[in-house]
Amino acid sequence: MINKILELYARCGKSLLDKGVNDAVLPLSVASEALDLFAESKWVVLGGDVYKYENNEIKNFYADWHCNLAVPSESCVYAKEHLQKITNDNIYISFTIKS
Repeated sequence: MINKILELYARCGKSLLDKGVNDAVLPLSVASEALDLFAESKWVVLGGDVYKYENNEIKNFYADWHCNLAVPSESCVYAKEHLQKITNDNIYISFTIKS
């Protein structure tokens, strides 16, 4: 399962290293797929940061969230519900997970 997650990040992700953050973001269009993989891997989503990509730059979109649910599937559903409310274009997500 981890191979599928890594492949998704390699195929679709953008690095945040140029912003000084050792993390990567995924486009909103594949966030649901990532959350399904996290749930299958029994990873709990603790929250996430939301970014907007514009003018060749990733900027904070200020729609971040956190989750206190301990059951992996429930935390992933919570994240999906939050992300479905975001309707802007060029949105990217950074997930905070616990394995």
